[in-house]
Amino acid sequence: MANKVLITALVAGVALTTGALTGIGTAFAGADHGRGDGRGWGGHGMMLEKLDTDKDGAVSKAEFEARRNADFTAADTNKDGNVSAAELNAFHEKKMAERKAEREKRMYDRLDANKDGKVTKAEFEGAGMFDRMDKNKDGKIAADEMMAHGKGGHHGHDGPDDDNDPDMPPAE
Repeated sequence: MANKVLITALVAGVALTTGALTGIGTAFAGADHGRGDGRGWGGHGMMLEKLDTDKDGAVSKAEFEARRNADFTAADTNKDGNVSAAELNAFHEKKMAERKAEREKRMYDRLDANKDGKVTKAEFEGAGMFDRMDKNKDGKIAADEMMAHGKGGHHGHDGPDDDNDPDMPPAE
C-alpha cells in the first residue's frame, strides 16, 4: 500500500512538474499548450506576472515551486495528499476551460472597438485582417503573404497583442 501511495505521488509530481515546466517553457518560447496560439497563460508578460509574485521581474525557484504546490493542492480535490489520474484530468480540463474563457474574452474585447459591450457588423468587418495579410495590396492573399503572416510564432501568433492572430483581429 505504501508503495502504491509513493508511486501515485511520484507520478502526480512528475506530471505536474512536467506540465509546469512545459507551460513555463512554451509560454516563454511563444507556443501554447492546448491550442497553439502562442499565449500559454496569456503570453510572456502574463506568464511572468502570474508567477512573479514579488514583482521583481523574474521567477525565482521559490515562486515556481509555490505555483507548482498550489496547483498540486488544487488538483488534489479529495485532499488525501495524492493526485489520482481522474483528479489530474479534472484539474487539466478546468485549466483548459479557464484559458479558453480568457482567450474568448480577449477576442471579444479586441473586436468591440468602441468598448460598448457589443460587436457590430462594422466592427467585425473593420478588423482589417485581410488588408494586413495582403502585403502587396493587390486584393489577393498569395502563398508568400500567407507564409509571412505565419512567421511570428506557432501558427503565426506572437502573443496577446499580436496583429497576426486570425482569431483576435485588433480594433482599427
